Amino acid sequence: MTKICIAIITYKRPLGLHKLLLALQTQHVQGVELSVLVVDNDCTGVNSKIVDSLHHKYLFNLMLVEEPERGIVAARNRAISEFLNSSAEVLIFIDDDEWPVNDDWLMCLYTTQKQTNCDIVYSDVFTVPETIQIEWVKTAFRPREQKKSISEINKFYTNNLLIIREVLEKIRPAFDKRFALTGSSDLHFSIKCIRSGFKAIYTPFAPVQEIFPTSKATLKWFFLRGYRSGEGATRANIYEGTFPKTHIECIGMGGARFLYGLWQLTKALFTLSKPLLANALLKLGSSIGTFAGFFNLNYNEYRSTHGE
Repeated sequence: MTKICIAIITYKRPLGLHKLLLALQTQHVQGVELSVLVVDNDCTGVNSKIVDSLHHKYLFNLMLVEEPERGIVAARNRAISEFLNSSAEVLIFIDDDEWPVNDDWLMCLYTTQKQTNCDIVYSDVFTVPETIQIEWVKTAFRPREQKKSISEINKFYTNNLLIIREVLEKIRPAFDKRFALTGSSDLHFSIKCIRSGFKAIYTPFAPVQEIFPTSKATLKWFFLRGYRSGEGATRANIYEGTFPKTHIECIGMGGARFLYGLWQLTKALFTLSKPLLANALLKLGSSIGTFAGFFNLNYNEYRSTHGE
């Protein structure tokens, strides 16, 4: 039986962690041996109480380790360290404010990996607004049309991700401390994986949902999220790229995002549409962040935690 470890990085979201742990027990698992690893980056004892309360009746092997070094990079690397010190062959990352949409989520990720003989599998994350008053945020992101079939990709994130052991044995350390509080360490990781020759596959059949808290539903948040993602993407590409090719590509991306943001802003002002305005600020922030990344002008998004 293949041994699979699900890793959950958690910080100040005890309710989200509890909901996710309960949701994982509804997964229909066949032909694999499953364990669940909680990496507690809060270290106040709250999360350990949650795990202890479920431990005696949990369907799978449930473990918690504390990572005192603050930041998502240290926590992710701790999860990988624990994984590599075990006999597990497959690692799955899922965030502490998410839960699987279907009870075959895990098996879809795993069977996709087996059928395609790939190294990494990624799937969708759908946004669920915390209250009906912020339903507009679903259209503010304006996602591209969802792919309908399994396909190869060159970019992925850790919020719904399967990785085979060989990848993590080669890419060490997986996550770079230069992204500790800024985010984009997973984008940087994906660039390193693809450039090392590993094959990544997208599947539409293993989605998860995430709560979008009311505290994020502000125009300021959308601008800063765009800034952070643009700035992080520039640094991630420069760290692994070559001069001047990578720099020219980043400038092109920044320019394209700026023009698209201006177009969205014009439409938003004419239609008085808050979702369009939020999307425009997201793109304009991303454009400004793309250029700021050349000068390491970071925005430490992970100093604050949203949601419960």
